[in-house]
Amino acid sequence: MDIVGLGALNVDLIYEVDLTLLGLEPGKERVGSFEEFKDLLGSLKRKGKPRMRSGGGSAANTVYALGKMGISSGLVGKVGQDEEGDFLLQDLQEAGVDTSRVTRNKRTGLCIVLLGRKRDRSILILPGANDSLSYPEIDLDYVNKAEFLHMSSFLGKIPFRMQKEVAARTGAKISFDPGEPHAIRGIKELAPIFKRCFILFPSGREIETITGKNYKEGAGELLEYGIKIIACTLGEEGSYILSRDVELEIPPFKTEVVDTTGAGDVYAAGFLAGLLKGLSLIRCAILASKTASLSVAGYGRSSYPDARLLRWILQKEN
Repeated sequence: MDIVGLGALNVDLIYEVDLTLLGLEPGKERVGSFEEFKDLLGSLKRKGKPRMRSGGGSAANTVYALGKMGISSGLVGKVGQDEEGDFLLQDLQEAGVDTSRVTRNKRTGLCIVLLGRKRDRSILILPGANDSLSYPEIDLDYVNKAEFLHMSSFLGKIPFRMQKEVAARTGAKISFDPGEPHAIRGIKELAPIFKRCFILFPSGREIETITGKNYKEGAGELLEYGIKIIACTLGEEGSYILSRDVELEIPPFKTEVVDTTGAGDVYAAGFLAGLLKGLSLIRCAILASKTASLSVAGYGRSSYPDARLLRWILQKEN
């Protein structure tokens, strides 16, 4: 594999709804109980519009996008022994992702994604099998054969401990997208991963949560942990790239937005594809911005770029 992903695997149930009718705050991501899920789905039958059932999970989205773009990709994770688990594995396999190291037990993770009128989101997660993924279940030899290990957040303590152990032992270059669940753990908890990290993919808000500083000052602080590249996504403001030698501000590519779910994950996929192709940081960032802008044109993974589109973008860049 060129890249192996390690992160939560979820089935995303995407709805359009007026968030105020449900008393929900935009931009929030939280864990819910099974009863909350049932109650919310009942409310959505009356007040929401179902749009798509899609595979989800940050690292899973990234390797799915890489697989579609023709990059050799695999995934390490956990799903349930249920129909939702079958759906997730088949979806990844159809994109060219190797799922031979995805284990199965209990119930598959579920995620209700609520899209408001302004395309703002509120997310409720039922972690399921994800919360029990432990270090003994990880095939480290498989991970070490990859050039990059791309890690994203889990909600539970067991998989977070597992990620820190993997980070300490792997020889692959670590790519890390902390997400909000890891960002709120704070800099002290995340330091063991940062010290082994090659490239970090935070949002501006996540840097502020982790460091207590604005994203530029915070990125500078995080660089001191030995991280080689920080690629910070800023939503409608584009992205900010920082390394020891380079500081870049990349404007976004304007597009009609349908669903921003997973846009940051596809940004990471584009950037990693650029690194694997030997592109400069500015060209990696431009490629990442282009692929992310394409992903928001449809619901879920329906608008992710493919290998033909990647070749076309690379030819234009040349």
